[in-house]
Amino acid sequence: MRDLTRDEIAIVFLDGLENLEYKHKKTLISLGGSPSAIFEDNGLIEAYFNKIGKVQLGKNIMQAVRDERFVEDTVGRALKGADDVVTVASSDYPISLLNIPTPPLALYARGNLELLKLEKISIVGSRKTSSIYLKKVEEISKELAESGIAVVTGIADGADSAAIKGAMQSGNVISVFAGEVGRVYPQSSNDLANKIVSLGGLLLSEYPAGTIPRVYSYPVRNRIIAGLSIGTLIASGNENSGTRYTANYATDFGRDVYCLPYGLGNGGEICKRLIKSGAVMVESAREIAEYSGLSLKEEKEEDLNLSEVEKSLYKLINEGITDTDEIAERLDIPIFEIISALGMLELKGLILKDGFGAYGAIK
Repeated sequence: MRDLTRDEIAIVFLDGLENLEYKHKKTLISLGGSPSAIFEDNGLIEAYFNKIGKVQLGKNIMQAVRDERFVEDTVGRALKGADDVVTVASSDYPISLLNIPTPPLALYARGNLELLKLEKISIVGSRKTSSIYLKKVEEISKELAESGIAVVTGIADGADSAAIKGAMQSGNVISVFAGEVGRVYPQSSNDLANKIVSLGGLLLSEYPAGTIPRVYSYPVRNRIIAGLSIGTLIASGNENSGTRYTANYATDFGRDVYCLPYGLGNGGEICKRLIKSGAVMVESAREIAEYSGLSLKEEKEEDLNLSEVEKSLYKLINEGITDTDEIAERLDIPIFEIISALGMLELKGLILKDGFGAYGAIK
């Protein structure tokens, strides 16, 4: 943990006062022109709480800020389990979050804070996302992250985990918690969280140590996921899914909203509704990048390590030709070689077989 400035200490101290509402904390840090003014001029605190009719609360806060030992202990408790903290008074606090209606006063962090300087795309979806869409999420996340774009998500099973899995190897992944950053909820995701940090990723939370996630914490957390990002990809979800909060926040904040396409009755009700309402339907990281004005790393053909048969086969499938007899006739190749090449293309993540046995290109 680095040495905090006096302003940062003031913010973390106020943030660590459990019974003080956000609106009061936000007002107090701006009363005297700088957050640390609360330590210098108790009259500011008294005048504010007297004005709003909370005289006793004002006296309690004044007593607290005068007690240096109490201030030190409160700050220490708030930071427990975090490697660092970024506050609204810190030079590296994300500008994108400053521009939302209720920016978190502090972001408690584990991992690589340099990721906050990158362009970011958030990816969210249901815990019950189907396997074909999980594969697509992982693919999109991987390509974005490998191009130097940070992928922002939660830590739950399903779409969150797929987004993390795709981005993790490059390290460009930010997971935002709904509880303290030093303890993972659900506990089953603890190994995943530790791996994110070990590979250069970042864990964030606006909650000081000791905060246990509540039902309402997740929708509130989702404003950070949307607020950090220039755009949000909705991977899946029904109308009751928490994903809708992230989509609504992104819309309210003026961010782009992207959705994967869905057919009838297969778990993407929220995506279908959002597309009807103006969200952008996408099927690849490149489509997201083009719409957002981002640049993706160009993938060299030799990096795919394709044989000549695989290249020719992939080209035909990409053109919509999937009948193996027709492919064999066009390429003048035996069926057994076609089947072998199809298997290799699937292993390399270039094609995917649907429930009817037909192949389609996914890159």
